[in-house]
Amino acid sequence: MNSTTKDRNTAAATPLMLLAASYLITPWLLPILPAILYFIYKRLSLNLAKDTTLKTFDLIISLILICLAAGLVIGSLQIASRDGDFTIPLISSGLLTNILVIIFGLYLIYSLLRLSITSFKGKIYNPKLSMGIFEALRGKRASNV
Repeated sequence: MNSTTKDRNTAAATPLMLLAASYLITPWLLPILPAILYFIYKRLSLNLAKDTTLKTFDLIISLILICLAAGLVIGSLQIASRDGDFTIPLISSGLLTNILVIIFGLYLIYSLLRLSITSFKGKIYNPKLSMGIFEALRGKRASNV
């Protein structure tokens, strides 16, 4: 097995492995494992797998930050509606939080599957909600900006 085939297979397996590990072991492993795998792939000189892992890590951290911001807005609106003795249709019942969690979870699964498929083809997929934080820190130009 030559290095490009090994690199492509490893890159394609990484997002699926992250998804399976976070489901089977613990969900808190999802933001930590890509960072560990990035340095392992860098040591093994698997460039496509390293870039795929960086995209995956950036997507996960970006979705966590978006969810935190949405949670702060929803929480402040719930406090305001409780203090003002009025109801906001989806926010007061907590339904909007559940809807956003389902939407972001499905988007993460879709993006990881698409990242795996395009990595198997030897290309890199750029998720739309990925902020490119770690690409900018690494010195590469962010492609979604």
